Amino acid sequence: MRDPSLYVHIPFCETKCPYCDFNSFAVAGRDVDGYLDALSRECDARGLPRDPATIFIGGGTPTVVEPRQLERYLAGLLRDVRPDASREFTVEANPGSLTAEKVGILRSFGVNRLSIGAQSFFDRHLRTLGRVHGAAQIEEAYGLARDGGIEQVNLDFIFAVPGLTVREWVETLARAAALGPDHLSCYALIFEPGTEFFARRAAGSMRPADERVELAMFRLTERVLRRRGYLRYEISNFARPGRECRHNLVYWRNESYLGVGAGAHSHLGGERLANERNLARYAASVRERGDAIVMRERLSAEGAAREAVVLGLRTAEGVDLDRVARRYGIDVERLFGATVRRMRQGRFVEPSGNLRLARRGWRVADEVMAALV
Repeated sequence: MRDPSLYVHIPFCETKCPYCDFNSFAVAGRDVDGYLDALSRECDARGLPRDPATIFIGGGTPTVVEPRQLERYLAGLLRDVRPDASREFTVEANPGSLTAEKVGILRSFGVNRLSIGAQSFFDRHLRTLGRVHGAAQIEEAYGLARDGGIEQVNLDFIFAVPGLTVREWVETLARAAALGPDHLSCYALIFEPGTEFFARRAAGSMRPADERVELAMFRLTERVLRRRGYLRYEISNFARPGRECRHNLVYWRNESYLGVGAGAHSHLGGERLANERNLARYAASVRERGDAIVMRERLSAEGAAREAVVLGLRTAEGVDLDRVARRYGIDVERLFGATVRRMRQGRFVEPSGNLRLARRGWRVADEVMAALV
């Protein structure tokens, strides 16, 4: 059996997008090398898994740093990791931050999957989203990845952007599929607390998309992509058969992973941990004690079981309740029986087999999961 998966957080971006609530910061004026020093210290002190099931470097934009810095942190991270060409090794990138030189560095260290934040094929919607790349750069970045030997490519897109029409969204999906990526992630725009978009909505200067338009886009996403060979395997994620993101499945199956970097989370030995988000405090904490953990939580067996069900329901495969009962030693009928029966009567979950969302249930997934929690 392989070791826990590994997540590495590189928190720098060209600019901070107004809708983004991830732990990320505009790179200009930041001490990137100082952050990489702290990251290296944390990795040494905590000990990275030698044979991780998957590796995922996210952010931020991990490819926004200079080539020497990219090479530096990859060399440090992989110093003690056992080479394995079969391991899924993903790095996030944005159009505009990717160059042939950087793709060559990534490939030389065994990266075999790139996740590119495309977001839209329309320049006016990219401007609304605060993106610094243009639509033409999406195809350029995709071509660089393929020409550089990256085996798998994911493209991220956002729907329900104010001003985006249903016709434009269908065109976006068709253009994305025509490129031939292995995987597509399609997310509805969310006005997250603490973001610029949230403040704009509160001030009345930005209005969310009409709920009916958002629902139409949600429904059409599966219909359009299925015709082009992409199957939904999670609420917002679609892949060609066999090209699902293994790392994200680790999260949704409630499996173990180690997260390093500012704001990174871990799930190890039944315990959830979170690192300090502030860059200066993260670096100081690592320097003083070797880690920057600011939160530890060990769920009860019942709490862990509920979490496993909620996470698993995000996926098309659903949840094997008998397996949950064995894994956590709990009575699933007592915990979930009455709620599941109500859900089945309302046709929100499949009538038999694994507990899975029915087509109607995908549209109200948050409400279904809240009822189970």
